[in-house]
Order: sequence, then C-alpha cells, then structure tokens
Amino acid sequence: MEKRDKNISYLRFVITYNIVLLIPLLIVSFSVFYMVHRQHYRKIMDETAVSAERQADYFKQQIAVICAYNADCRYSKIYSRQYSANPPVSYLEIAEDLKKKESTFPFVDSMYYYFPDEERKVVSSGGTFTEDLFFSRICRMDRNLLGKMEDIGLYAVRAELYEGSSMGMVIICPLKTWMEKGKSDTQYLFYVIRDSKLMEQFGGSGMPYEDITMVSFQDQVLFSSRKGDNRALLNGSRGWEQLLEEKDYYRNITDMESGFSALTFVSKEEVSRSAVSYFRGYGIWILCSVAVGILLALYYSRKKYQSFRSLLDNNEMLEEERNLLRAENCLYELLTKEVKPGDELWERCLKSSIHINRRHLFFAVFPKIEENRELYEIFHTQMNDYSASTAYRIVLFEEMYVYLVCSDESMGDISRRLEKISGSGVKLGVGRITSDVGKIRFSYEEARRELRREQHEEQRFPGQELKALKDAAGLADSVRTVILLTELKEIVSEVKESMALCITWEVMHILNREPEEFFDGRGDGELTKEELSVFFGRMIEEQAAFSQDEEGNGNYRKKNIADILDYINGHYLDDNFTVKYMAACFDTSVSNLSHFFKKNMQVSISQYVEKIKLERAKELLADSDKKISEIAQLLRYGNSTVFIEMFKKYEGITPGGYREKIWKSRM
Repeated sequence: MEKRDKNISYLRFVITYNIVLLIPLLIVSFSVFYMVHRQHYRKIMDETAVSAERQADYFKQQIAVICAYNADCRYSKIYSRQYSANPPVSYLEIAEDLKKKESTFPFVDSMYYYFPDEERKVVSSGGTFTEDLFFSRICRMDRNLLGKMEDIGLYAVRAELYEGSSMGMVIICPLKTWMEKGKSDTQYLFYVIRDSKLMEQFGGSGMPYEDITMVSFQDQVLFSSRKGDNRALLNGSRGWEQLLEEKDYYRNITDMESGFSALTFVSKEEVSRSAVSYFRGYGIWILCSVAVGILLALYYSRKKYQSFRSLLDNNEMLEEERNLLRAENCLYELLTKEVKPGDELWERCLKSSIHINRRHLFFAVFPKIEENRELYEIFHTQMNDYSASTAYRIVLFEEMYVYLVCSDESMGDISRRLEKISGSGVKLGVGRITSDVGKIRFSYEEARRELRREQHEEQRFPGQELKALKDAAGLADSVRTVILLTELKEIVSEVKESMALCITWEVMHILNREPEEFFDGRGDGELTKEELSVFFGRMIEEQAAFSQDEEGNGNYRKKNIADILDYINGHYLDDNFTVKYMAACFDTSVSNLSHFFKKNMQVSISQYVEKIKLERAKELLADSDKKISEIAQLLRYGNSTVFIEMFKKYEGITPGGYREKIWKSRM
C-alpha cells in the first residue's frame, strides 16, 4: 500500500505542474487523428464493398454455369434412363462428358455423377468408384444429407477431399426425373471445389490491409480465407459469429444468390495500421512536441524518482526475505512442537499466511522423480490456485518434496482427490487427514512411513536423510536437525541391527560425537536397537535445547559462518555474485543459507553486502581522488544517483560531503 501511495503522489506532482500544460495540444491532436481515422474507415469500407461485389459477380457466373450444366445433364440421354434410347446408361459416356465439362469449367476441380439406386456407383472423368470408396476416401461428407435434398435445386456442404489431404466445398445438385407410373429417379451431380481454388478468388482483395472473407451457404460457413486454425469457424451453425463477435471487426455482407453469401471482415486494428501513411508526418511532429515537453518536465524529477524506487525495491526485497524466513521457521516448528489454537506458534503461522486454522490438515511426501512431475505441478501450482486448499513446501531433503496441505474442503472431497492422484502411478505418501492441529506432526510421520512402504524401502539405507542432516548440522539449523534426527530414529527402529549401527555411526560422524560418550567403549555386537534409540533420544534433546537457546537469547552457533563471510568479502564485487550462486558453492539451498546467515549475523546477506560496500566506498573517498561516478561503477551500483542516496541513507551525509569532511580533518 505504501508503494502505491508514493507512486500516486509522484504522478500527481508531474501532472499538476508539468503535463497539464500539454492538455490543449493533446485534445487538438487526438481530434484530428479521430477525423482522419473516420475518413480512412469510410474509404476502406467503400473499397471493401467494391471488391466484394466483384467477387460476388464472379461467383454468380460460376453458379450460373453449374445451373446450366445441371439442366443439360437432367435432360441428356447420356445421364438419364428416361431419355436414353438404349438403357442402361453407359458409365464410359458419362465419364467422357464429365471430362469435357471439366475442361471448360476451370473453377471446379472435378465433377462426379452419383447413382444412389441399385448400382451405387460414382462416375467421374477419371473412372468409376463404389459408393463406400467415394464417401470414405475421395469425398468425406454425410451421405444421409442426400435424402433431404431431392426437392432442392442446389445445396452446398463442406467436405474432406482425397483422404483428408485437402478441404473444400461440394456443390450438390439433385437430378430428379419422373418415370412411368409416377415413379421418380434421382441421381446427384457433385461439383468439388478445393479451398485453394476458393482462396484464389476470395483470398485477398488487393488492398493495403488484411481482410477475412468467408463464403457461407444458408448460414453455414463453407470457406474462410483466415490464416491459421479455422475449425471454430467451420464447425456448427453460424460459427463465424461465435468466433468474431468478441473481436473488433468491420463487417460487410454480400448476397451472391442461390443461398450463398460472402462475408468480409476487416479488423479495425488493420484499418488503423493502414491509415498511418495519412497522418505519419503530422503524427511525428505532434509526438516529437509532446516528447520534448515530457522530457523537459520530467528531467529533474527522474533522478529523484529512480532513487526512491531503488530504495523502495530494496526494502520490499528485505521484507519479502524476512517473511519467507519466518514462514519457513514456522513450518519447521510444526514438525517439532505441539501447537494449539491461540498459542504463540499458532499466531505466528497465521501471520505468515500459513492457514492452519482451516478445517482439515495433512502431509504429503513424494520423491523428486520423473513420474512425479505432474504431482509436483498439482501441489506446487494447481492446489495453490484453488482458494479452498493451500500447499506449503517444507525443504527437508534435496530429492524429496514435503508439503503441508491446509484445506477447507470436506473430508470426502479430499479423499476422492487423493485417490485420483494416487491411482495415476505416482509415488506418494499421504498422512492421516486431521482436524486437530495438535496432531499434525503424526500426519507427517505416517506420510513418510506410507511412502517407504509404497517404495518397498523399509530396509534401505537412508542416504538422503543423512545428507539432509549433514546440511542442517553444517548450517547450525537446530530445528531442522531435530526433525531429521526424529525421522532417522524411526528408521533405525525399523531396519535390521547391522544397518541401524551403520546409520548411528554416520550420525555420530555428522554431529562430531564420539561413540565412547554414549556406549562406554562397547563393540558393535554388544549394542542393541533399544540403546541406539536412547542415543537418538539424547541427540534430539540436545538439539532441541540448542533450538530453545537460539529463540531465547539469540546465542547462535557460529560454525562455518567465518567461511561464508570470507567468501562474501572476497567475491561481492564479482559480476556473477548472487545468493543463489553462493548457495551452490556451499552445497546448500538459498533458503537454508539465508536463514543461517540471518540467525548468525542478525542481518540479511543483502544488508551485509551493502554494509561492506559502503565501508569500501568510505575508504576510496578518503584515500583516493576517484570521482563519485567511478566509485559507484566500481562498487556495482546502477548509477551514481543510487550510490549517493544509499550512502546518505546509511551515513547521513553525501559522498562528496564525507570526502570534504575527511580531507578537512586531515588538514
């Protein structure tokens, strides 16, 4: 909210004292632009109408040719049994006649004559086909439509042609002749026109703008010159309205008779783009005038505003980092402490946006493997997009995802969703769904046990748990160490004694403890699993005590902090210096490193880096004659203004004033 208020105050200042003077000029300029645009629109629509009329006239001529062919075929002795002197009709004669008609009618790709009666043949200039072959491979369309067309002079449909290699329009003409005794005989003449032919005629108007032309028959779109996927246009009744009603198009409709219409759509954006040439010179002059005025108005405000934004962004980054560390610490504590509604941990969780006050809580654990990629998307993204459930990741293992799920859904809905997820072949352990926040720790333990059973790893060596323990111990993260020791204690109780001893020895090595401290010098063969369990219990108690000391007095262990400080002081001016890169160098995660540094130094890494940069700046100001801009560049500040503002924020004086003060004291 603070950021928004400051932005508004800055804009109010600029508008009130500078840009308000440009308002009359802007009003005149936009009025002229609007008039030019309206005039250009009328010109475009007139040109579109003329082009559409020309296309419609051509299409009408082709339909007239088709009607003439229909009449010729209807009363021809070659096609009709009624007028043929020697029935049955010869397919060869029909094929020759169709070939002759096709040669004089380039608008049509091919013509077919269909006998739906006993023969069930389709004749073309290239041969004779069976009914099934024609409608399944050569011209795929719904043959059931033919029975509804006997009394219609002409009909058009869209079809897949030549085994789906192309699309096109088929004009169907029923040829119905009356036989003796009142019987009728109906054959069909098909005119196949591919989209490529229609594109030649309707694909472009030749205008300096892009338009879309559609040919429809009885409100069914059969062709579109629109580039790309046209299935939405060509599917269903009046699909063009459903697709284009949400867009800003100019529309022109031309009746082409016989049930055909041409619909031309011109994008308003295209019209505006094509109008640029009419007012480019005037527009450039206006824009230059406005730009110069704005630059002069903002010249002195820009530097102050940049400094303000830099400080604001830095504060937001620090606040975000602090909130992340708080939330992470709360999640760790949920696995080690008993929480009750209204207590201190409960309030801290809610303040950190961890909704443990929801109806149901449970843990989900799954390994980081390829089969679980979809599972990661569900918990990390989809579930957090759903307002009734939220999943919080707890970073315990490098190769394992641990999520706390807080949901307001019903128990049945959650169970059905988990069953659906588990049935897709993923490796997933889910703890008991509970409404008692005090039992949330047990849900995690159940989830881990279920995952081990599902993966048949009850007797496996816990390599990733030990690696995570080494990472937590190295960073002096006592809370996380307690969680991992508790999990290792449970694993030790389940595995064989030989593996339990190996695990115990590894833990001693990680925690730098000697076996004599616990086992009085006895050999491996003399130790029981009960004694090993006691050892883990003592270790957990010690780490829990460390954690309480950290919360009570802030006396954190300083192990390895010297190495981190040495690295920062040696590399903070490197081009590739980032917290992520530093975390990789120390073989840990960004969150672990940031948390450990904050606990030990009481400041974030970015604040510490800023501090040592300013100390270096004071040395350069006192002992060199470098310019302020050179020092800012050397210390990797964006510009000298940011450096000056940052220096003044921490030291209460500008760099120039500090240098002058030091030199005067020396003199």
